[in-house]
Amino acid sequence: MKESLEKISSDSRSSHDSNIFLSLFEQYLNEPSTVNWSKIKPLGKAYEIEYDNLRKYETNEDSAILKRLCVIKLNGGLGTTMGCNGPKSLIKVRDGMTFLDFAIKQNEVFNETHESCVPLILMNSFSTDSAIREAINLRKSNIRQFMQSKCPRIYADTLAPLPKGADDPLDRWYPPGHGNIFQSMMFNGILDELIGEGRDICFISNIDNTGATIDLTIAKFMANSDVQYLMECTDKTANDSKGGTLVEINHGIMHLEIPQVPKENIEEFCSLRTFKIFNTNNIWVNLSSVKKCLPTMKMEIIVNKKKLSSGENIIQLETSVGGAIRNFDRAYSIKVPRRRFLPVKKTQDLLAIMSDLYEIADDFSLRLRSNRPIPHQPTIKLSSHFNMLAEFHCRFSSIPSLVDLTHMVVDGNVYFGSDITLKGDIVIIADDGEELTIPARSFIENKLLRGRLKFKELN
Repeated sequence: MKESLEKISSDSRSSHDSNIFLSLFEQYLNEPSTVNWSKIKPLGKAYEIEYDNLRKYETNEDSAILKRLCVIKLNGGLGTTMGCNGPKSLIKVRDGMTFLDFAIKQNEVFNETHESCVPLILMNSFSTDSAIREAINLRKSNIRQFMQSKCPRIYADTLAPLPKGADDPLDRWYPPGHGNIFQSMMFNGILDELIGEGRDICFISNIDNTGATIDLTIAKFMANSDVQYLMECTDKTANDSKGGTLVEINHGIMHLEIPQVPKENIEEFCSLRTFKIFNTNNIWVNLSSVKKCLPTMKMEIIVNKKKLSSGENIIQLETSVGGAIRNFDRAYSIKVPRRRFLPVKKTQDLLAIMSDLYEIADDFSLRLRSNRPIPHQPTIKLSSHFNMLAEFHCRFSSIPSLVDLTHMVVDGNVYFGSDITLKGDIVIIADDGEELTIPARSFIENKLLRGRLKFKELN
């Protein structure tokens, strides 16, 4: 493998990235890909911080806390699961604003409100960097950016790298997960830069999570304690059953994700009774502690198996920023309100935040409206016809009103006219080979619609 990596290393960056990959590869060869389930325990109280017990930040407090803060948005992902070839952060969400626009506006409003200069920093991947830099230039925003590592995909059978040279096509490479953030910060000089500025409290989150704004109560706790790493978790629901969680193993704390779970234990892992919290990927770290841990830092390998269009099976070796928790002596979980977790994985998630279910709060986070019949987001399931973003937009003349929706399933080839209101429990089914269009200005409440608009009450 070393010889193969030397052939694809042409400068200091590619050599650095090759070393990153070699470390992942050796760990993959020498460590089991799944955990010893008999040693796993749900997280105990000793590792949990109660948010409600924290002292709230007061607006007249010392501005020293604000001077220690920085924000990093994980911005390496493409919207490929939604058929988007560009950066996920450039998908339009509300009022023409993209996820990137929301992140920028949240940062601007925070600094205006608190008369501060908390920097917003983007971690891009080689897949997103060019488009994001162009977008930032157009917005005339003074945002710092750095790029994470670029690693070679490997064949599943031979474990040989796909690229043969440093200039091989981009589809032969991959970004090795957001666990690569701290190594990339160090290589790009961002880590020392922030520490040198005194900004040692870092809030990290996914750029598509519009609920992940700076929480000064948590920032104050980080500033006034010796905590090195803090993971925001929230109550697990059926929709989050496969999300990462925190567990105890070998008298320590570990972030456990479903690829690391033995097949025979997946049902227990997904159980809401056994593991009751999951990782929001909102992470707080002390950067001075990160620098000390970095030379020996290790994380669990996530083996991401994929199939090329040619039919060949390949492997990507990845890590997650949640997996870094095991490296810190003073690492904890903090349970936060659900509003701080608003991810967009599929178009059905996008539909929810594009609708009147959510309103833009003063801090430019998206908040679920309080005047709903239930205090949580409805379950929305759209058929595969809606999977691709372009097709999704074609199927809605305008986004329906969903503020009073509790549950919706759309199955088949369905189109929606303009100014539609959906309320309560809704099931819409287009028969195989048929197209079903919901007429403009329809008001539908607790109905099953099937075929040629045959209505049936849902009790």
